[in-house]
Amino acid sequence: MFRIPEKARLPLRVLAISMGALLFAYLVWRAGPAKLRENIVTLGWGFTWVIALTGISHVVRTWAWRITLGDHREKISFSRLFGLRLGAEAAGQLGILGQTFGDSFRVSQLNSLMPMATGLASVTLDRGLYIVTSIMVTIAGILTALFMISLPHAVRLYAALFAFALITVLLLVLIAARKRWPVFSSSARVIGRIPSLKNWIEKEYLLIQSVETRLFEFHHHTPKAFWSSFCLNLASHCIAILEVCLVLSLMGIKIGFLSALVIEALTKLVNVIGNANPGNIGTYEGANMLIGKMFGLSGATGLALAVTRRLRSLFWAGVGIICLFLLTRSKKGRDSNNRGSTAETVAKDSKAQTGLASVPPVGEVAAAIFVGRTEADGSQFSSPLARVGSLPILLRTILAAQKIGITQITVVVDPITKLRVQHELASTGRLPRSVQWIDMAPDATFWHRLRFIATGTRCQRLVLIGENSTYHPSLLQKASEWNDEDAALALMSGDRPLGIYALSAKMIRDLAEHYPTPVGSFEELEESLAAMGSVVPIPVRDDLWQRVSAPKDRQAAEQKLNGWLVKPTDGIFARTNRRISIPISRQIIKFPITPNMVSLFTLGVGFASGLFFAYGGYWNAVCGAFLCLFASILDGCDGEVARLKFQESDFGCWLETVCDYLFYLVLFVGMTIGLWRSSGTKTYLVWGALLLFGAMASFLAIGWERHRLASGRPEQLLKIWQAHAESRSSNPFLYFGRHMEFMARRCFFPYAILLFALCDMLNVAFILSAIGANLVWPIALYSSSTFAESRSPTVAGPATSA
Repeated sequence: MFRIPEKARLPLRVLAISMGALLFAYLVWRAGPAKLRENIVTLGWGFTWVIALTGISHVVRTWAWRITLGDHREKISFSRLFGLRLGAEAAGQLGILGQTFGDSFRVSQLNSLMPMATGLASVTLDRGLYIVTSIMVTIAGILTALFMISLPHAVRLYAALFAFALITVLLLVLIAARKRWPVFSSSARVIGRIPSLKNWIEKEYLLIQSVETRLFEFHHHTPKAFWSSFCLNLASHCIAILEVCLVLSLMGIKIGFLSALVIEALTKLVNVIGNANPGNIGTYEGANMLIGKMFGLSGATGLALAVTRRLRSLFWAGVGIICLFLLTRSKKGRDSNNRGSTAETVAKDSKAQTGLASVPPVGEVAAAIFVGRTEADGSQFSSPLARVGSLPILLRTILAAQKIGITQITVVVDPITKLRVQHELASTGRLPRSVQWIDMAPDATFWHRLRFIATGTRCQRLVLIGENSTYHPSLLQKASEWNDEDAALALMSGDRPLGIYALSAKMIRDLAEHYPTPVGSFEELEESLAAMGSVVPIPVRDDLWQRVSAPKDRQAAEQKLNGWLVKPTDGIFARTNRRISIPISRQIIKFPITPNMVSLFTLGVGFASGLFFAYGGYWNAVCGAFLCLFASILDGCDGEVARLKFQESDFGCWLETVCDYLFYLVLFVGMTIGLWRSSGTKTYLVWGALLLFGAMASFLAIGWERHRLASGRPEQLLKIWQAHAESRSSNPFLYFGRHMEFMARRCFFPYAILLFALCDMLNVAFILSAIGANLVWPIALYSSSTFAESRSPTVAGPATSA
């Protein structure tokens, strides 16, 4: 068998790339550089729509891939899957080797979150469904070409034979899936006969069989998910066809969907053949010129189509490289917490189900949530499983406790109720694996359960929580911070206990000695503690909690949850936005949409706003201003969704900040171009440069200020800064900054832009923005250096993101 020597492979790849580059240069010379430039310049800002259309295709393909994960899809966020796909696609730009590396990278990233067989099967399914749908599109394109294009008889014959061969391959794939032919395992056994591969095949054979089984199970056991993923992959190809129509339309060439189908089908064939050429440089462009001539297009037009799609691919490849960098950095931290084989993971799961028989983690605070009996048939209202903010109340309490850093969370429930509760919470995909379950006999008193927890935990402090109430996270935070060994904390609303107690394990043992009458229920605990004279009642406002024992109570809990989404630092404009953003967020949480997805969509709206501003003119400016306001409203949705679904993260805070900065930059660039085009004066270019300088300097200064003042609490920078500025009201510089800072907020700025745009005074708003941007960064630098020495005291209330 012929093999290329190892030392010769790199020179051959370099030679192939060089030959491709030379071919590309020749094609540019042949088509005419001036004509090529003219066609590409004709695209103008329409190129952003090409990029956006491809972004939609990536989102659709990520959605299709997510479906193949089955029950494990909730273990990884959509945004991370999106980043993995972009990273794999970036590697795929290098040809077949790059695609192999990209898919291997996807599998390796999934290994830390789920069994290897599941991750490998999902990537295989994703790639396989994409290839199958590509074959279908290619067949459709070839058959369409046979009827639409006048071809020589020999070419028509070869094309028909090739289409017949593809149809045969497609039918074999369908039969293999239908009949469950063991293609992979049989191929592995054949390959295992090769001496050099025998040991490796024997080692990985069980994994190959497991993957093969999962592939068949996905098709046979979850047909709805299979066909959903199939249709989404097919939709991504339709988007690629629409991209051909869009690019040619921007060049002034009208082309039908069927013609674009033929072009896309033949382009897919070119991509398959061009995999042998790293990057497909030269061959891709040359083939597009030939395909274009089949439809009467000039060589320059065909080359411009190829170059435009190449530039689009390079843009998303750049985004993918950034994702690769970020994902490989974050994986290091996860690997240290997720090492171990699949068998070890199963063992951990089994231990978690047996209660406190396994050794609990050593920590400062443990939480115990007591669940009463629920109706097994689900016919009546069951408070711990009633949903508030799209999550069951019990799961909301668990996630809130996890969020504030409680190290051990235990759910105490009787064996009959346990099965239903576990099933309901697990079906959401959000139940932490670290939660421990204690199933005690139904006739066991609350006192026995409490003493069992106290003797089984190694934590010194306990937070006891009832299961039928929703709580503001600040209440659990207050309970977790209680540190008195001789007294218990009881949160009270008037004379009613909320159902949250904080006490030490030592105090529970003292309760057994000095109060012989056993505690019969969770509600009697406060009376027992009061009888000992060791309870400290803390009053709590009614709007911070809600007991849910009937459907009408759940409606009240939903209303209070809406109130918790409003931040103390929200001004009149932010509160106005909340009236629109909160109902939108309430609808978003009904779907598998993450806060990071909302941030990226909001950025897309901001890009569209900047595009309208760049076109210039009154009505374009008004449309851009309304889109800017819409983006401002949506800007609150990502944080609201994160708080409603307990999906706050440092990465989400960082992503939102980056999206905010990009929004401002695109907006300012669009306003600069639009005013320059409308007026024809270069003065606006000078003001635009000043505005961009001020914006960049402000971003850097605020980032430095966030690092110095709010390290570890980046989302609370504004609250910390306001507290410091209020304490130095005699300082005129800070006094001015404190009373004018609302103008720099994203919630106020769009309203001002809209007002000026409606009055046809956008140039005034533009100049004022340039002046304001260059006032923000000096104030930020001054305040960061002034406030850094005296850090803000701990801010009461829950930590929230934007």
